[in-house]
Amino acid sequence: MAVRVSEQGVLFAAPEPNAIARIGLMPVTQQLPRGMASAGLAADAPQLYDVLRVLHSLQTHPASVLSAKMETRLAAIPTTERTDEVRQRIGQDVFREALLELWDGRCALSGCDLPLSLLRASHAKPWSLADNSEKLDPFNGLLLTVHYDALFDQGLITFGDDGGLLISSSLSRDAQQILHLDSFTRLRFILPGHIEYLSFHRRNVAKL
Repeated sequence: MAVRVSEQGVLFAAPEPNAIARIGLMPVTQQLPRGMASAGLAADAPQLYDVLRVLHSLQTHPASVLSAKMETRLAAIPTTERTDEVRQRIGQDVFREALLELWDGRCALSGCDLPLSLLRASHAKPWSLADNSEKLDPFNGLLLTVHYDALFDQGLITFGDDGGLLISSSLSRDAQQILHLDSFTRLRFILPGHIEYLSFHRRNVAKL
């Protein structure tokens, strides 16, 4: 990652072609720094803050680091005990740690500051259907409270490309009110990197 300051704002450049777009910066067409494949501009202080927060999380927990962390934990377990269930449990733990960082330890939907034991790492593209990189990609997940996690996992709620809440018709009005679900509810933030995974969830998991 390369960073430059100009009169227009702060320029971020990355070696991956789609990295800048995934974190929500509008790509710029000016000449890129050597070795960089994409660039985008943070034009004001709020945007700069958001970009730095997301970049810190993703650079602390990139897929390669998460994968290595998972393998390190697996290596500490006797070979005969490394079942698919154990691998998935360890992978889920590593994935959850990344989401806690990305979502600042708060529910992605309600923003509630709850004990961490009540927050779940919910995959948009389920673990069983995801490839190895998707399983650990922080964009393929939402940090949700226990009840929202269950609803999302069962396809009873999902989200549009704008982060707006979409509710299954099988949930009664009473249930929606009790769970504080309405059409005005939306994710605290959404980045372009989330959109492909949320689209998969709407097409293949949601029961609208």
